[in-house]
Amino acid sequence: MNRKTDMTEEEYQELVRNIEEHSQYQMKPSLPKKWMTVTEMGDLLGLKKTDRYWLVHKNVFESKKIAGKMRVNIGSFEKWYANQVKYRKITGEEPGQELNEWSFSARDIAHLLGITEAVAYDLIKREKIDTVKVDYWNRIPKEVFWNWYNNQSRYQTVEDRKAKKDLYAATISMPEIAKLLGISRKAVYTILKSRKYGKLFETVVIADQKRITKESFQKFLNEQDEYQLDPSNDYEELSKEENIALATFRRKKLLETGNRRSNGNLNYLTPEEATMMAKVSRSTVVNWYQQEEFPIIYVGNRIRIRRREFEKWLKERNRVNGIHSRKKS
Repeated sequence: MNRKTDMTEEEYQELVRNIEEHSQYQMKPSLPKKWMTVTEMGDLLGLKKTDRYWLVHKNVFESKKIAGKMRVNIGSFEKWYANQVKYRKITGEEPGQELNEWSFSARDIAHLLGITEAVAYDLIKREKIDTVKVDYWNRIPKEVFWNWYNNQSRYQTVEDRKAKKDLYAATISMPEIAKLLGISRKAVYTILKSRKYGKLFETVVIADQKRITKESFQKFLNEQDEYQLDPSNDYEELSKEENIALATFRRKKLLETGNRRSNGNLNYLTPEEATMMAKVSRSTVVNWYQQEEFPIIYVGNRIRIRRREFEKWLKERNRVNGIHSRKKS
């Protein structure tokens, strides 16, 4: 008699569950599989028959014959897989997980330092960085790499460069301070070592170079009157001057007088600047503008020469004089 026909499906399933839960005969859970066939291993890696057995004969993982057939130890296979990067499972599981935990490849170092792989190989060879060979591939133990990295200053990781770039932006070098204050570098070091001002500065070291935080430098400027910014460094328009000789001349004048108004517009020249550009005496320039060779303006009681018109006039004058000189010769 089929008892199932006398009860509903739900009642039947409930009866089965009760029997399974209370019966003294329980099905033992299946033991983890320890071995797999060469075919299963090959299918896992997407290898053809010849490549499967070639890999087995390399003895990179444990294998042996069981009941006359070659079998691969699964635990040994997984250990090998986690310590190599050449083969990849078709399931997409990343290889070399253990290998990557303790070592770098040349490609890893290239990515770290922001260089090409070829340069990374050259670096490893040139710097004599110790390597180990893993399945025919050279690897660099991470401990070895970081020991080398921390004892040199030429190379920086991409992350360190970014961090240091921000740090550079927030600091200033000794030569830059000397230029800003219009003093020698030696004088800067004297200030930093002095009891009076030394405590105002915050020093940081970047790539073996001492630098001063801009915040502490500004604090130094605010809390004393002995040293001030060189006025020529605060003249933004002057930094745009393309005529190097003229820029140098104006910086010198600004340093001497501190008066930006006397040299305050690139569109106009003082008679002295016109003298320097034309390479003539001041009296000659005065004679030229008195004869109205080019226009001038008055700023208070000071004479200024329109730069554009003067340069155009000077260029034409030099051209004409050049023609005359060739005719005489």
